[in-house]
Amino acid sequence: MRAADSQAAEAGIPSSVLMEAAGQAVAEAARDRFPHARRVLVLCGKGNNGGDGYVAALHLTQEGRQVQLLEIGNEPTTADARQARDACLATEMHVQTLSLQSLEAHLGESEIVIDALLGSGFGRSLDGLLAEVVQVVRAAAVPVLSVDVPTGVDADRPYPPGPHLSADYTVQLAGAKLASALEPAATAFGAWQVADIGIPPSLLAANAVASLLEPDMVRPNLPTRAADAHKYRVGTVLVVGGSPRYLGAAELACRAAYRGGAGLVTLLADARLAGGWPEVVLEPLAGKTLADARRAIEPGRAQVLVIGPGLDGADPIELVRLLDLHHGPAVLDAGALIADEGLRLAVGRHGGCVLTPHHGEAARLLAVPVAEVRADPLAATRTLAGRWNTVVALKGASTVIANPAGTLSVSSSGHPGMAVGGAGDVLAGLIGAWLAGAVDTSLRTAAAVYVHGLAGEVAAERYGAGLVAGDLVESLPQAWSRLL
Repeated sequence: MRAADSQAAEAGIPSSVLMEAAGQAVAEAARDRFPHARRVLVLCGKGNNGGDGYVAALHLTQEGRQVQLLEIGNEPTTADARQARDACLATEMHVQTLSLQSLEAHLGESEIVIDALLGSGFGRSLDGLLAEVVQVVRAAAVPVLSVDVPTGVDADRPYPPGPHLSADYTVQLAGAKLASALEPAATAFGAWQVADIGIPPSLLAANAVASLLEPDMVRPNLPTRAADAHKYRVGTVLVVGGSPRYLGAAELACRAAYRGGAGLVTLLADARLAGGWPEVVLEPLAGKTLADARRAIEPGRAQVLVIGPGLDGADPIELVRLLDLHHGPAVLDAGALIADEGLRLAVGRHGGCVLTPHHGEAARLLAVPVAEVRADPLAATRTLAGRWNTVVALKGASTVIANPAGTLSVSSSGHPGMAVGGAGDVLAGLIGAWLAGAVDTSLRTAAAVYVHGLAGEVAAERYGAGLVAGDLVESLPQAWSRLL
């Protein structure tokens, strides 16, 4: 955003125009989202975020709202913010210095708080007065509308660095901030909108770090089926997994592949789950190595490999041999995600793999603490995709997808009820089904991730919060149809 602001100024767009548009957007959001709030408390910081608050306060005053403005100091640090403050003073608005006393005096009689204290450039833990202000506001039963980023939240990180406000609504300015798509920080934004403040879309796109997956972006990358399709043309999937302890994991991956539109799904394992779907064909290992068993399967029945769901104690040398035999796309999940140099090189040679680790598995593959992955999932995903020369979908409450070139997308679809055993196996099977015939592995993977999350939302509508992975399987067709 800093770069986009600078380039907008170089293009001849005055920063004061951007501030006016931002403040007006905040005032409009306050009116639209909280139409009955007549008494408004505006908290202004010393920078441009505070300047946006001054402009919003002015517009709300002109609409007839009763506005009380509390500011940090009385001398904003930027010329635009000073000009906006002077305009407020010219209207004889109630302006006071922010302190715990002044905050407590006005908070109880306010119907909405507009948080314009700190913007997207803040990235350290709050201390002193601001930390206390945050605690007082959080304890009050007054709705909060934040400007750009809730105070105390780092705009680039999934974990706020310390005390922070939790907004009911946030007006993000010009572009969505990474934290608004990354849990748990995303929760602090509440519901949110992005306000167009006049920065050209081309400048925003040129400076964007990642794409936030939305229906219109996903829809063109969904697989389609021709009227004269047959089971081999729509795609066949071979699932390699299902050790005795985890037969259910392989079964879930197989079922998800079918619900994802695969024409034929085969399971390569010692055994399969009792009561498994009759449509799944079992190819027993019968003492053979994975590579030798794979050779015995017709290529047309294994256009895509899904390796790892329920696979316990796999030999990386066998996985390398398996990949070297296979010329189509392959998904590596769970038991196939082994930190082995030979496997890494084989994945890179193959060139058509997708890795689907959770944070712990990604940390193991990168040889870093899991806290490092959680602190910056975008960097971890990009690094892993580049190091392994493959597409990576780093699973979590917000899933990050990267290709070897470092292009990133983030999916925030999903439901907390998806935090359940087997959900990742469902994703692996769905990705496997959708990689058949895919022109761009990364885009098709991102589409599958989004629909997998949407299936969780659909399942929660039916079952509530207590989901099992099988609910996701059964909800995949409806989620897919909902997008279409």
